[in-house]
Parts: sequence; structure tokens; C-alpha cells
Amino acid sequence: MNLLLDDSKRNPSLEPLSRFHSFFEWNLGGMTLLEKLERKYPGAKIYYKGPNEDFETLIFNRYPHVIPANLDSYDSIYSADSFLPWELLGTVTSIIEDTLTIEKEWKRFRQKYKAKQSGFHIVGKDKHLYIHAGATVYPGVVFDTTHGPILIEDGVKISSFSFLEGPLFVGKNSQIDNARITGGTLIGNQCRIGGEVENSIILDYTNKHHEGFLGHSFVSNWVNLGALSTTSDLKNNYGIVKLKIGDSVINTGTIKFGSIFGPFTKLAIGVMSNTGTVFDVASNIVESRIQGYVPPFTWIKPGGRYRLEEFLFDTKKIMARRGVNLFEFEDFYLRKLYGKCTE
Repeated sequence: MNLLLDDSKRNPSLEPLSRFHSFFEWNLGGMTLLEKLERKYPGAKIYYKGPNEDFETLIFNRYPHVIPANLDSYDSIYSADSFLPWELLGTVTSIIEDTLTIEKEWKRFRQKYKAKQSGFHIVGKDKHLYIHAGATVYPGVVFDTTHGPILIEDGVKISSFSFLEGPLFVGKNSQIDNARITGGTLIGNQCRIGGEVENSIILDYTNKHHEGFLGHSFVSNWVNLGALSTTSDLKNNYGIVKLKIGDSVINTGTIKFGSIFGPFTKLAIGVMSNTGTVFDVASNIVESRIQGYVPPFTWIKPGGRYRLEEFLFDTKKIMARRGVNLFEFEDFYLRKLYGKCTE
């Protein structure tokens, strides 16, 4: 079987999220699309077609077994345009159910948590709550499975006075502290989450550890949202949310959408993001109120520029705190990306 991951013609809304990782690398419900395909179709040949040569080189360095697209036809094609952020937010339940179908171990974990249940509470059917044996849940936590399943991965710690509503997935070694998580949310591996989160997708190694509201938003890898930073996900006139990205305007077709946060984005304490704000890669924002489109490598406020060597130094230091290294080919790619985005 020949499968194609087609990243060649991205919707402009995917650019800020895909400067460093392709859509097939996003951890959604505990697995990337690539991992799901490898599990569902053992032995299949997986091909990739990217938006440009530099990005293709990055992908093929990460995944030497993925093959450059060179066939006239494929058995199945998976397009980046099937992963639009506002559409993914409406598929959280199906993503989690897909995880339960592929990973049979979750059924066993559901049976084990009963033995260690001590002080946390379940609203709804307890058969929809799945807690890995290696997770830690403190007394005073409430799980609500009324509207969908909840999956808590290995190494997760959930502190007292947190409320978690399904459908919800919390990835490996993430920490949930004094949080209210509602409306359908996916949280990646090694994240730190607190405050209020509603119907959002948060990828790996991202922090939103303090008070503040994150709603109907898509947050990429290696993002840090400072204390009390808040997104608006509904316009005052209940109008359709439109995103401005560079010279493009994208109609989301929904009245409920917050922000897009590209990889390596950082918001200072108290930053307020208007409905439909888009933060492109490596934005480091301090201004108290922000709206519209924030270009790549923005420093402090729109118009400022993050210096390349400072960005790389900060990024490597932050990644090292999670035991992750920036590979030499990734460093090389980011340098070229910086040149393209700031010329």
C-alpha cells in the first residue's frame, strides 16, 4: 500500500502552525497521523510532498523512512487541508475514540484505576474514564464524562481542585494544576496546564500553567502563555471569525474561534488576545493587548524583531529543560527560515 502525506498546498491558516512541524507530526489524542497510519497499515510505504525544498529536507531528516513523493497515484492521500484548526476542534471526540480503537491498552487501564480511587469524583458514567496506572490524581479532582470520554496518560499529575470535562485527552507527563478544562480538549505530552481551558488543542511541550482563559484555540509546540494571558473566542457582535495571515484573509465559518499560536511563541503576563489573533512562529509578545496577525520572529510588539542568535540560544535552553535537543539540521533549517521571514 502506498500512502501520501500531501503538505504541498497548505491553507494559509496552517502556515503559522507548520513552520517547524508538518500536520502529520501533530500529537492529537496521543498519536500523530504518521503513527496512526503505521499502526493501521503495517508495511505500507509512506510518501511525503512538502511546500518547499527546505521543509522537505527537514522532514526527511526527521523521518528517514518516509519517501519523497515520486508516484503517479497513491492508495490514499492525506492532505494538510483536512487539518484546519477550527474544524479539528469539532472532532475531538472522534480523535479520542480513534485512540481507544487503535490502542487496546486503554481498556485495561480503565479497570485498574478503581483500585487506587481515593478522593476524586466522577460525574457521568465511570466507564468513560480511563486513567493510566502511572498517573497521579490528587483528592478533590472532579472528572465529568457526561459529554465524552476522558483519557489520562502515563506520568500525568492532576492536583486538587481541578475540574476536567470530557471529551478530553491529557498526554504523557503533563501536569494539570488548579484547572478548569471543558468543552472538548486535547493536551499533548509534557505540558503544564492551569486556569481555564475550553475546547482547545494544545501540542507537546507547551505551558499555560496559570490563571487566564484559553478558548477555542490551537496552540503549537513549545509555546508559553504567561499568567493571566487570555484569549477572546467570541466577537461582540457574534460575527463570523476571520483570520488575517499575511496578505490572506481566511473565513473560519464559525462564530467561536480564539487564537492560533505558532511554535516557540511566548506571551508575557496579562497579554489579551482579540478574537482571531494569529501568532506566527517564534513571536515573543509583551504588549497588553494584541490583535490581527503577528508576523514570524516578532519581538515585544508588532514591528520588533527577535534577533536570530538570541532566539536560537533561548530555544535550546528551553528545550534542554525538557530533556530535548535541537538537532543540527533543525538549527540549520531555522536559520534559513529566519532569513526568509525577515528579509
